[in-house]
Amino acid sequence: MRDYFKDIPKLVTELEEQKSFENVIKLITKFSSEKLGNRSKALDSENLKSDEKNQFACGSFILIDDNKQILIGPQNYAPEQHYMVLDTNVGHPGWVIKNKKRLILANTDTHKSFIKILKTFRAGSAIYAPIITSDKFIGQIICASQARNVMEEIDLSTLCVLSNLASLYWVKLNGLSEINKIFEKLAKRTEVFTDIHVED
Repeated sequence: MRDYFKDIPKLVTELEEQKSFENVIKLITKFSSEKLGNRSKALDSENLKSDEKNQFACGSFILIDDNKQILIGPQNYAPEQHYMVLDTNVGHPGWVIKNKKRLILANTDTHKSFIKILKTFRAGSAIYAPIITSDKFIGQIICASQARNVMEEIDLSTLCVLSNLASLYWVKLNGLSEINKIFEKLAKRTEVFTDIHVED
């Protein structure tokens, strides 16, 4: 059985050294993209289509307001998607915002409502962990693999531990002010991301 918790104390030590919320998220998404997911299943050809490969991605969408969220700390996203702004009602990230609940899609092929947001590959398996502080929804961390049936309950539970850490640093490092400054700086050249489509 996979045990991620032995690696978390080292991560926390690194988080404590950070001076910005964005850097905290970068460390969390890097850890998640490198560690989470059943790696043996990711190599199983039954979980990959012929033109696919074993790869992972992770990022955090933080609310700007009721209608928009911004991507920070992306791992294996296309460069042009860094700091992309996404409507809050889009796809499964929208479901997580609306319900304030975690979510696992073991096999996205079985979800006709799945929307491809990631440009680097189509996620075959994905987990979503909300970042909540004082019952206020701040954002979410999303991790995905191209292979199906890779993300499991232990991965989602671990990601939720990490999202709880993110909520602590959101308060400690005044994440709201930082994210507002990032968005204001990018506002003139940032448009709501529309290059998405529902998969058949």
